[in-house]
Amino acid sequence: MAGQAIIDLEELYQQAPCGYFSLSPSGHIMKINRTLLDWLGYEQAELLDHKFSGLLSKGGQMHFEMFFWPMATVNKGVKEFSYEVLKKNGEGLPVLLNASAKLDQSKRLVAVNVVLTDITERKSFEKELLLSKKSAENEHKRLQFMADLVPEIIWTATPDGYIDYVNARFCQYFDCNGQDTRVSFIMSKVHADDRRALLADWRASMRTGEAFEKRIRLVDRDGLYEWHLLKAALFLDEEGQLTNWFGSCANIQQHVLDMKKKDDFINIASHELKTPITSLKGLLQILDRMKGDLSNKMVPGLIDKSNRNVNRINNLVADLLNASQLNDGQLHLNKSQFNFAELIGDYVHHIRIDRQYEIITEGDRSITVLADEGRMEQVLSNLITNAIKYAPDSMQIVIRLSRTPQGILLEIVDSGPGIPPEKLPHLFERYYQVSSQSAQYSGLGLGLYICAEIIRKHGGEIGAQSVLGEGSTFWFTLPA
Repeated sequence: MAGQAIIDLEELYQQAPCGYFSLSPSGHIMKINRTLLDWLGYEQAELLDHKFSGLLSKGGQMHFEMFFWPMATVNKGVKEFSYEVLKKNGEGLPVLLNASAKLDQSKRLVAVNVVLTDITERKSFEKELLLSKKSAENEHKRLQFMADLVPEIIWTATPDGYIDYVNARFCQYFDCNGQDTRVSFIMSKVHADDRRALLADWRASMRTGEAFEKRIRLVDRDGLYEWHLLKAALFLDEEGQLTNWFGSCANIQQHVLDMKKKDDFINIASHELKTPITSLKGLLQILDRMKGDLSNKMVPGLIDKSNRNVNRINNLVADLLNASQLNDGQLHLNKSQFNFAELIGDYVHHIRIDRQYEIITEGDRSITVLADEGRMEQVLSNLITNAIKYAPDSMQIVIRLSRTPQGILLEIVDSGPGIPPEKLPHLFERYYQVSSQSAQYSGLGLGLYICAEIIRKHGGEIGAQSVLGEGSTFWFTLPA
């Protein structure tokens, strides 16, 4: 009796933190607690003897009648069916329904008791979770899209070194699908001479956790090996746990070739400078021994040879300085109006070449241009020297000057052995040299490059045509 005085079961029912209601065998509301009435905004009289399914949306009503009610009455119970109950003001309330059937002594259905739980916060959490998942998927797609755009191969690997992701560049380069990341497949793409060192360094990085970096040669889809820089770093999460290796593989073939060109150029430049300096040193030693006898007939010849070597050194240094200025964009032009034919005539008159060469000038001698006269003389000198260099047996070098609708055209023609067609596109590249058995001069491979840059800086064009066995024509244009 004391317990009954303390516990008021009806009060507990009415004020419970969840909704309670009972349905008749026909589905009408027989009893409903105050909590649920407050949630829905109804008074008790408004819902008693009304069908509960009427509080659901049309889709909810159909589901309730087809699934929930048969299961509650036949199976004697239902657990956690999700619905949206409509409040009096028309707003929806997400809920979970749990039900159990009440039977009389004859096992006939008397009522269905239902517990209704408000899952608004849970739905909100699920929505946020879904949005977070979608956001993460979008971010993953965005990062994958970015990874597929970069020219490098991007990859990740598990902490024990097994590759688990590659970007589109991997598939393009090796002509494979993104699933083929087996160690055997990848190692088959590495040059045989690089495999042992690659595996040793990769295992060392996995053992120590230190960043990995290695230059290797990889074979592309066309069977050509190219140098690549392979890099990877181990990513740690906030707790300092190993998660993945993140790596890249950049094609450095052009860089390797450029460095080789640079090394070759330094070797050539050192040789080119050493040769005239050594010759000049020998000539000066001879002159030093003869300084007491300046009337000796050998003196003028020795001085002449010394001057040639000094001029050669001066030209080499000038080419280096010009190339440096062009590379830094510091080559400035001092333009003036002058007669181009007169420039050719003055240069041909003063040029010092063996007497067996005859330079013939043809064309319009009245042509004037607005250009840097000193730089034009430099271009003329380089092109004539080039003709002599690669056509030593051509006794005549023809210089043709003519007008064009856009300005002037100058051509330097020799009748030498010609230049192979595959080498023509590279003639005006820096450090490029056409190997020729007939060439009697060496050089730094800068002369034609400097010519091309000077002409382009004037707004003109430069080029060459050649026929093997017939000769070559180097030409350039200048705007009017």
